[in-house]
Amino acid sequence: MRSAMDCSSDESSELSKTDIDDYAEKSYLDLKAGKFVARLGSDRFRCPFCPGKKKQDYRYNELLQHAVGVGASNRAAKVKANHQALAKLLKEDHADAAATLPPCQAIALSNPPKPVQDLEVFVWPWMGILTNVLAEQTQGGGGILMKQLADFKPVQVTAVDGDNGYTGYVIVLFTKDCIGFKNALAFHNYFKSQHLGKLDWKETKQHVKDVFGWLAKEEDYKSDDPVGRFLSSNGGPKTVSELEQEMSSKTDNLIANLTQQSTKCNKMNLSLQKVMEESDLLHKRYNEEMRNMQSAARKHTHIVFQETEKLRNELVEKESYIQWRSRQLNEQVAQTDMKRRKLEEERKKNADQNDSLNMARIEQQKADEWVLQLLEKHKEEKEVAVNRILQFERQVYEKQKLELDIEQLKGKLEVVKHIEGEGVDVKKRSEELTAELNERIEEMEHLEDLNQTLVVKERMASDEI
Repeated sequence: MRSAMDCSSDESSELSKTDIDDYAEKSYLDLKAGKFVARLGSDRFRCPFCPGKKKQDYRYNELLQHAVGVGASNRAAKVKANHQALAKLLKEDHADAAATLPPCQAIALSNPPKPVQDLEVFVWPWMGILTNVLAEQTQGGGGILMKQLADFKPVQVTAVDGDNGYTGYVIVLFTKDCIGFKNALAFHNYFKSQHLGKLDWKETKQHVKDVFGWLAKEEDYKSDDPVGRFLSSNGGPKTVSELEQEMSSKTDNLIANLTQQSTKCNKMNLSLQKVMEESDLLHKRYNEEMRNMQSAARKHTHIVFQETEKLRNELVEKESYIQWRSRQLNEQVAQTDMKRRKLEEERKKNADQNDSLNMARIEQQKADEWVLQLLEKHKEEKEVAVNRILQFERQVYEKQKLELDIEQLKGKLEVVKHIEGEGVDVKKRSEELTAELNERIEEMEHLEDLNQTLVVKERMASDEI
């Protein structure tokens, strides 16, 4: 918390550009006097002006990049001045910490070459050459050799083959950086100190069983043998000064990129700080709004409580009135209960009577309908009976006429029998009268059958009526 507040207070107070140098000098003197602690150990530093940052453990070059980047950024004047003072302190008072870093210059100082060596051409990546090595030692990826050369930290060992197989030479590869060059020089100096270097090998010419070794240089690179061909296929010639220039250029570019990234980070931090300030302001407004809302809620709650209490009292009064009214109504109900029962009985009696009358009316309507149907049927049957009576009278008349005709025919037949011999064809006349008489008799019988049928139907109609 203290760091955020300190940074805010520093950035809020602005200085003019003319006062930045004076303020930076004052901060430098405070740093030098020990008022602010920047160095924690031989190679450990901290930024006393950024106590709020998570990273509090810097190396010399890291803190120097931080101080230079912030000092050149668009931050507030005091912040820039403080970091410029810190950069000055690191360069002028703690430059010894740079010796703990592994640049090529430091390696060169730990193994000071002669001025001529600075122009020597080596094979890069750094490679050492071993000769007179037994084939058994190269098997399994050269694990035996790797253990024997562990003090020089090789990356790998590779046996060199020629047209007739293994040549007895082994190439030892070191890392490509300055540490690798340091280990390669140690490898070279070790064999040289044991009189097992390249010159010793040239003089001995395989008359001993010792292993010889040296650092691969331009002469080995250009040689037309299996070793030279291997070196030219896997590396290239380079001087130490060329490598230092390349690495220095890369380091400068890295520092420039880091400075640029640091500037961007500083801008982002400034934007983040503004966002945090706006967030704090919003938080304060939110808290104020919450307090206002809570106060309004308390007032509203008090009003609601008062209204609730008032409503509760009104409800108690209404409840008392309802209970009194209920008792009154119960008494009235008790008094009118008898009347209600009598009215209910009368209503039920009237309902029964109405039901009976309705049933009677329905039955009367059915009876009326049945009487009408019966009268209609009777009318029809009467008409039928009258027609039958008339028919029967006609038949009686016809019967009587037929009986008269029969009697007359019989009389004529008797007369014809008595006038036989008087020139009349009695037989023919008798046959004609007999045929006519039989015809009348048949008609008479038919009429009697029909009459009998009508009598039966008449009797059945009468029974049905």
